[in-house]
Amino acid sequence: MPSTFRVNRPLLALCVSMAGYLHASPLAAQAPALELPDEVIIASEQESADGPVQGYVATRSATATKTDTAITETPRAISVVTADRIRDQGAQTVQDTLRYVSGVRSEAYGLDTRTDSQLIRGSLPATFLDGLQQSFGYYTNSRSDPFTLERIDVLKGPASMLYGQSPVGGLVNLVSKRPRNQQQTELQLQYGTFDRKQVAIDSTGPLTRDGNWLYRIVAIARDSGTQVDHVDDDRLVLMPSVTWQPHDRLEWTLLANFQRDEGAPTSQFLPIVGTLLPAPNGRFDTDLFVGEPGFDEYEAEQLALTSLLDWQLNDTWTLHQRLRYQESDVSYQQIYGWPPQLAADDRTLSRIYYLSHPEVDVWTADQNAQALFDTGVLQHQLLLGVDYQHAVTRRDQASGLATPLDLYNPVYGSFDPSIIDPSADPEQTVDQRGLYVQDQIRYQRWLLTLGLRRDWADNRTDGGVRQKDYATTGHAGLTYLFDNGLAPYISYSESFQPVIGLNPVTTEPYRPMEGEQWELGIKYQPPNSRSLYTAAIYDLREQNRQMPDPDNPINTLQSGETRARGLELEAMAELTPRWDLIANYSYTDTEVLEGSPDTRGHRLASVPEHMASLWSQHRIELFGIPGFSVGAGVRYVGASWDGEDNLKTPSTTLYDAMFSYSRDNWTAALNATNLEDESYYTTCLARGDCFIGNRRTVTGTLSVNF
Repeated sequence: MPSTFRVNRPLLALCVSMAGYLHASPLAAQAPALELPDEVIIASEQESADGPVQGYVATRSATATKTDTAITETPRAISVVTADRIRDQGAQTVQDTLRYVSGVRSEAYGLDTRTDSQLIRGSLPATFLDGLQQSFGYYTNSRSDPFTLERIDVLKGPASMLYGQSPVGGLVNLVSKRPRNQQQTELQLQYGTFDRKQVAIDSTGPLTRDGNWLYRIVAIARDSGTQVDHVDDDRLVLMPSVTWQPHDRLEWTLLANFQRDEGAPTSQFLPIVGTLLPAPNGRFDTDLFVGEPGFDEYEAEQLALTSLLDWQLNDTWTLHQRLRYQESDVSYQQIYGWPPQLAADDRTLSRIYYLSHPEVDVWTADQNAQALFDTGVLQHQLLLGVDYQHAVTRRDQASGLATPLDLYNPVYGSFDPSIIDPSADPEQTVDQRGLYVQDQIRYQRWLLTLGLRRDWADNRTDGGVRQKDYATTGHAGLTYLFDNGLAPYISYSESFQPVIGLNPVTTEPYRPMEGEQWELGIKYQPPNSRSLYTAAIYDLREQNRQMPDPDNPINTLQSGETRARGLELEAMAELTPRWDLIANYSYTDTEVLEGSPDTRGHRLASVPEHMASLWSQHRIELFGIPGFSVGAGVRYVGASWDGEDNLKTPSTTLYDAMFSYSRDNWTAALNATNLEDESYYTTCLARGDCFIGNRRTVTGTLSVNF
């Protein structure tokens, strides 16, 4: 739907002079001056909830409501990371993209080639791709590459009313690049620290003259080392998609993703003594590899086929369907130190081996009907939906003692892998069904969102105990819209997450984790601006949270109740057409309210109390030459605790920067993170191990658009 916005004369001259390109080149400012008024109004296509966003500031999202809703009208805290922001900050992984998002502890467990680990409001979130759950179990699939994504939506707090089984902290919804109706191709070459070499291509446009068929192909090939010796991080991705849109009321996209990752785990689970705490022989090098070359590996092959259908039947009803089949095959092998403490000689670490080869087949589906209608003075946006998940996992596993290793003079090759005799676990099947209803009710400037859901979860293993869990979850939110762009809101939401498996001590099934949250916030989007300012306070509680048993390492406790409450401030602004700014601050206070005497009153592990970040980017001229961009960022991550309040991981302040130059359709960029090359630890746990943060990385990127 067309909309209008205001631009000044120089900006319009820039756009007109480069008509035909999706992104205007800064060199367009050299075009002959156009005689234009100081301010004009031009038409544009309205931003959609899953489409591209120009710049850093998204104004719409569907993640919190499953409807295309303005962020200021959504009574939940939600942050959007756009493709432009991902590119400018040089993010190499999904957890990298979340470094400048309020309430999120990205890289919670340091550099990790196996998975993206971040904490939202003190909890690990669920990861969704195009509105459908992406991961089932631990270390069973590939990680999405940021180059394949159009945007990343971060929903903070419980989301089970719409998404079913999901954690209390929230979810990360990755939105794939989809076909566009303008012809465009980007070719990208990268080289960086640790001999990172990558080539990527993104091509899209119409397949037919009438524009009814569109295509897109995204492909990546990477050969790379990492900061850990003997560990690679190689990748191949092919993501073709096609869209059929015979008219403006129907759009159907079919998207495939073929991905192969080859490498080894970077997490080495190093002892606290020698990392965070001093050791008689000094601290370990941050590139220390504890495993065995040729044995340690994390290799994943994944195929996913996704169908995205949107069909507007009439002015009242619209149907949406999301359907995916996904299969993955992972080989995860690693040797690491356990227990994580040095022997009496203060040099040697005992080691164990672990092997897991899961194969997972998954069907996920979500279909809903949306109705727009009025009842008297009330305007309704009603959503009726049903979703389904079916995942089957087959796995070979093995573990046992490996040979010790001198961490100060490692000599590899003493371990004989022929002693390993994997055994097959019973096949595991997870089924989930859910029915949900939501109504977004508008009365003048008041917006009331009400939702209710019923879940049925059935988890079973061949010849084992069958777990059936049921839950009813809800959500309610109220927003008021002022003329000046202010939108205060209050909301309540619930979560439900079954825990698969048996307690090894009691042999009883784990109880589902259940949570609830109250949130009070305000959003501000000045009229006719490209900026968004948000503030939120919340109180989040969860029952039956899983935590390590300090008295029995093979057991997992389910604490009676935990709490997280805090404050989040976030600003994203296009201060001028040449200046973008991101700033945020988070305060998170966590506590075990009810549980065993050893855990009651403790803080939750790995959750910093204070976090803050600032990113500023300017498009400038140097020596009278336009086309340059320079950006800088600072990230502060406060101290966190080990889960028993005995050991504190100190705070860290890190600096990032970027510099780029664009001419015609060419762009050369240089990105650097952790400029001071600081050695730091993201968290240390009560069980005795620490996780190393990312050292300095420098990446050069050359791209051409045609």
